[in-house]
Amino acid sequence: MTDMSPSPQEKLRALREHFARQLPEKVAQCERLWTAIFDGSAPKGGAEDLARLFHTLAGSAPSFGFALLGKTAQKAEIMLKTALPLGREALERVKGEISGCIREMKGLSRANSEERIEERSEDLLAVTVAQSAESRGKLIHILDDDPLFCKKLAEQIQCFGYETREFNSRRELLNASWDPFPAAIIIDMIMQEGDFSGAEAVSTIEEHVGKCPPVIFVSRGSSIEARLAAVKAGGEAYFCKPVPISDLVECLDRLTADHHVAPYRILIIDDDVELSAFYALTLQQQGMEVRVLNEPLQVTEHLVNFNPDLILMDMYMPECNGYELARAIRQMEAYVSIPIVFLSSETCIKRQLTAMRMGGDDFLTKPIEPEHLIASVSIRAERMRVIRNFMERDSLTGLYNRSMSDEHLELAVMRARRSGSCLAFAMIDIDHFKKINDTYGHPTGDRVIVTLARLLQQRLRKTDIVGRYGGEEFVVVLPETDVDAAREVLDQIRGSFTLIRHAYAGGEFSVTFSCGIAMFPECGDPAKLSNESDKALYRAKEGGRNRVVVA
Repeated sequence: MTDMSPSPQEKLRALREHFARQLPEKVAQCERLWTAIFDGSAPKGGAEDLARLFHTLAGSAPSFGFALLGKTAQKAEIMLKTALPLGREALERVKGEISGCIREMKGLSRANSEERIEERSEDLLAVTVAQSAESRGKLIHILDDDPLFCKKLAEQIQCFGYETREFNSRRELLNASWDPFPAAIIIDMIMQEGDFSGAEAVSTIEEHVGKCPPVIFVSRGSSIEARLAAVKAGGEAYFCKPVPISDLVECLDRLTADHHVAPYRILIIDDDVELSAFYALTLQQQGMEVRVLNEPLQVTEHLVNFNPDLILMDMYMPECNGYELARAIRQMEAYVSIPIVFLSSETCIKRQLTAMRMGGDDFLTKPIEPEHLIASVSIRAERMRVIRNFMERDSLTGLYNRSMSDEHLELAVMRARRSGSCLAFAMIDIDHFKKINDTYGHPTGDRVIVTLARLLQQRLRKTDIVGRYGGEEFVVVLPETDVDAAREVLDQIRGSFTLIRHAYAGGEFSVTFSCGIAMFPECGDPAKLSNESDKALYRAKEGGRNRVVVA
């Protein structure tokens, strides 16, 4: 089916045409209000409303190609704001000049713009977002002349969602089908053909197939000669047997990932409908996810539902100004550190600095070139993600820490309550973990924790929340999941975890975990969910461990 959705150029053109049609009435509104101020019919606060209208036009008009009109509106705004505090006499002195500005604006609003938005859109679209490569898939080839090792390694990797094909000789591998092409290949460095036969196999594959997927070498030996041979063959990693499964899977994840970076989430708060739509389209063209809010008093709902990386906010709005809104947002504990960037035609440095003191992180002056807007937003959103990652994540596993897990549970319950959907909350505890640390050492215990963390990340959905509560305890939030589905998926993960072999200096061992599940809306708030899942986890432990129990 042909895609009939409008192109970005068409959207920009439609925006400009809409703005141009509305412009004469906007200017006429300024004229009516200015006249009313002097004949006494203006509503209370009419002068402040007029200053805000001038301010809006000063910022929006240049963005849609009416640069001269924007400069004229800014001139009128400055004169009006300067005169207002001085009273009626001062307004009388600037009456003629502001009236002249309005007449000039009327003429310009009916003229063609000096800079057409379609032409600017071409430059905007030239600044393209680099598209991430498609995922290479999850098929892994394993080449090792030890059939038992091949089988055991394949079983371990499959627990993490990978598909495998095992080969016990170079000939068997070359004669096999290479469609689909594997995401990576694991090759034993030392096979029957010689000490470095694994490295030689890479050249053979390239000759036979034409290319070789990323290669991971495994070996019984760790000599520098073997490692150099692996490097010369283009090996991505080298692991000694017994292979540490958590490290191997981490390497496979890196090699097979599509390296897709989640788009920045930008919340635009501006009462100017046309200009906020223009900024939204500008940022969306760069792959950002943008939500526009034209009614600032609804900000709390959007903060919760959208969870933005950055807020782009106008300074002057009817219901509240940017100073006040930024300060109110900063008083919410969850959003103390979120970047707030003011975007306004305000040119007074003193007022800009006041905005920064009241909670802003930066101040951008309208009109702003699309490239400047994109760069400013991207830099600050990326910085926020880095800072947020340090604040929210457990340093060992990369999962959410306890405080962030609790926060995400609260948000998930709020969403489930609003949508009328169900939600599952699970607590997971590694069985006999103290014995693991005492027997095999804390570094080995840490690898067990990392392995379970990676397994949970691999097997659960991107929309699910996985956190480390501390020590050997984990929590999982499963939105829109009923009790049967939650029990099934967590029991499957439990079964996979029991199959994983953890290496230590003297060999290998396996580990189990216990899990307790509680459900919303049966448990009506986060505290009840946490309490009931903890009780279910206790029953799982008391019942013999290595099981999933529902509250």
